[in-house]
Amino acid sequence: MTNLRRSIRYFVRGMSYGSITYLTIIAFFWQSSSISKANIITVFVISGLIGELSFLFQTELSFSSALLIHLAGTFILFIGMMLINHWSLNRQTILIFILAYIVIWLIIRLVEEHQIHRINQQIRNRRK
Repeated sequence: MTNLRRSIRYFVRGMSYGSITYLTIIAFFWQSSSISKANIITVFVISGLIGELSFLFQTELSFSSALLIHLAGTFILFIGMMLINHWSLNRQTILIFILAYIVIWLIIRLVEEHQIHRINQQIRNRRK
């Protein structure tokens, strides 16, 4: 049961990061683009699948190996999303993908550091 919960958590977290990224890209890069239901559903599903790839960081793989596999899997899913939605795949979209991947990782890292700091603070407070 915990594996199912973890999987759902990864999927939903992936959907949230993906949808925020999608809306941000539309807002700043493709304002004239029309959005269809199929586009939205595809972004949700692909983003959820990218979130599922986060299980790699809970395996015995080294962080760098997990990161490389995650990046490759994410890029493959990204290409699939671009093809399914008939969006152009060119240097600009690949650059946006790389930039989004880096920004999302920085955000995740900052959130994790904040959580670790908060937990450590709670432990320190209990020891007093």
